[in-house]
Amino acid sequence: MDRTMRKITFILAGAILALAVPLFGQAPSTPLITGRVLDEKTGQPLFGANVMVKSTLLGASTDASGRFSVQVPFGRYDVEVSMMGYEKQIREDVAVLPGAAAELSFLLAPAVLLQPALIVTASKRKQAIEDAPTTVEVMDPIAIRTRNVTNLDEALQNMPGFRVIEGQIDLRGSTGFNWAAGSRVLLLVDGHPLINGDSGGINWDTLPVEEIERVEIVKGAGSALYGSNAMAGMVNIITREPSEKPETRFRISWGFWDEPAYESWRWTDRFLTWRLFERNELNFKNALCSEGFDISHSRQIGHTGILVAAGRKRSSGYLQNGDYSRYSFLAKARMRFSGNKTLMITGNWALNDHGDLIEWISQDNPMVVPPASLGDRIRYDKFSVISTFQHAAGRNLAYTLKANWYRNDWKNLFRNNRDWARTDRFGFEAQADVLAGVQSWTLGMELTGNVTEATIYGNQSTADAAVYAEDALRLGDRNTLTAGCRYDFHRVTGLSHDQQVSPRAGWVFKPVPGTSIRASAGHGFRAPSISEVFANTIVSGVRVMPNWDLKSSERAWTFELGASQIIMSRRHQAESPQSPGPGPLGRFLDRLAPSLLLDGALFWSHYKNMIDVNYNQDLNAYQFVNQGRARIRGAEAKIKATVLNGLLTGQCGMTFMDPVNLDSMKTLPYRSRRHIVTGLEIHWGRWRAGWDYRYASRADEIINVKG
Repeated sequence: MDRTMRKITFILAGAILALAVPLFGQAPSTPLITGRVLDEKTGQPLFGANVMVKSTLLGASTDASGRFSVQVPFGRYDVEVSMMGYEKQIREDVAVLPGAAAELSFLLAPAVLLQPALIVTASKRKQAIEDAPTTVEVMDPIAIRTRNVTNLDEALQNMPGFRVIEGQIDLRGSTGFNWAAGSRVLLLVDGHPLINGDSGGINWDTLPVEEIERVEIVKGAGSALYGSNAMAGMVNIITREPSEKPETRFRISWGFWDEPAYESWRWTDRFLTWRLFERNELNFKNALCSEGFDISHSRQIGHTGILVAAGRKRSSGYLQNGDYSRYSFLAKARMRFSGNKTLMITGNWALNDHGDLIEWISQDNPMVVPPASLGDRIRYDKFSVISTFQHAAGRNLAYTLKANWYRNDWKNLFRNNRDWARTDRFGFEAQADVLAGVQSWTLGMELTGNVTEATIYGNQSTADAAVYAEDALRLGDRNTLTAGCRYDFHRVTGLSHDQQVSPRAGWVFKPVPGTSIRASAGHGFRAPSISEVFANTIVSGVRVMPNWDLKSSERAWTFELGASQIIMSRRHQAESPQSPGPGPLGRFLDRLAPSLLLDGALFWSHYKNMIDVNYNQDLNAYQFVNQGRARIRGAEAKIKATVLNGLLTGQCGMTFMDPVNLDSMKTLPYRSRRHIVTGLEIHWGRWRAGWDYRYASRADEIINVKG
């Protein structure tokens, strides 16, 4: 059996284990806490509300009718219900006795400005967002859908400190234009890594945008739990759950490209805007445009929820060679078993056939390719399968098993380049969550492998093994201390090996309700990718050579100090019956119902052995090398306000950075020192209208590839 088959057999064995566990030891019937969660204002059931049994690891989510059920041992418990956009509610001292289930009913009051109560990415377990020691941003499905984007990254760029440069995430200046190098921000889908096994890069077209439930962005070093590629943070895309009742959705979109800002950039007469009033010359069919069609269906069959989605998108592009055709298919099944056991399996396939623009013809014509590159294309085929088995084995113990396989197959269809690569990335992870009094332990191990067959790299493979542990210590209701560490072993078959120890620590202090102060320090790293070590090709006249001496991981220490404050209107604050009624100003504020969220942070990162492209004069070629030390420091602020009970919402995020190469004392290339995002939205019943604006200052430094 060859090397590839041995490793694929390993990951399939892990997947079979994750599938087989639910078949053993079906637990007998146990006591229940059941109930229903409704909107206090409308009386409608709330789907997807989080129900947690406090001081345990037990919980559930509400179904389409707002109902929930949690299996617990006999005893007395405090039950907390929370949901994004609503005030959380706690029912204390709920008795679970033999012979009958404890039946509860919750009415949640809307509170438009409130952040989601529970997140899962920052600590690999459910926790309140105000308990995270690092900055966390969350984008909900409404914010994604109302922007009518083709790729998710187009919507996420409206988040503070978040940019995408040529498909790669630049989080607080962590990445410039990285020349196909690996991402310093780890992309996850439902908690599983989804980065290319050869380059360590990101493909945003892999998942249908319409099937995303929310996105969590965690800023700061995450290698203590997630390992390589999480040195600057993580982005976790959480797909939506299958509905309880049969539900079919479809979406049709069409749009056209606006004319360029400069006359010299108008390379074709297919730009439509300037001809809108010349009706005799309008030709919508021939215009530079994009179109899309998506359809999905979900339902419940017994104890299994099923979601199936498919889509097609096509665009002529804005640039020459900018056209694409994309197809996607997703299938998700979620099975619930007795004894608080859940198994989720998701399969996804995507095809992207698109033109490619690496080099423009001149500075005055940046949208036109040289004649020799006209018609150059790249074809991507991507397929992934992920499975997650979760079992709340008791009030103080839960474990999770994960298995995943991600195949990325690409081909250059250039006139002078026919490179291709097929890479399989696979992994297995086991994690245990233990609650011991005021301590919450997260323990785990992870195995990852990448196997590549390619003309550009040859046949190469890497293997990674890791163990990690983190403890969250709650000191009363105001203080939470977090400390953890991870050990990683990275091996490039037949070439080198490397090992890293990544500690992190955090502190959260909540002096009064609505106020949270956070501080964190952590170590992050990223191992060199297969493409950075072995790439050997010529593209558009640019020669790239392998660098077998690239053996050291790039590393970084990251520190953050931040605070957040939520100021709610009187309407959302509890008042005692004896309190005096509001005065004229109070009555005006009650009618205006203003709410305000303020968040600010200072951050500082020190990089060592930073990997980037460098020109080798002796070889007359470019190579990836460890370039030395860098420092990124700055400040970030976010303001979000709403009035008239959410009728009008506005937000503004500002990031100011000083990204410096400490060896040359020059600004790191392709980094913007100032980044501002603003937005305004009107919400009237089912209708929404909004305006977004993004600004990034001009990069001080760029790299002249051709000298």
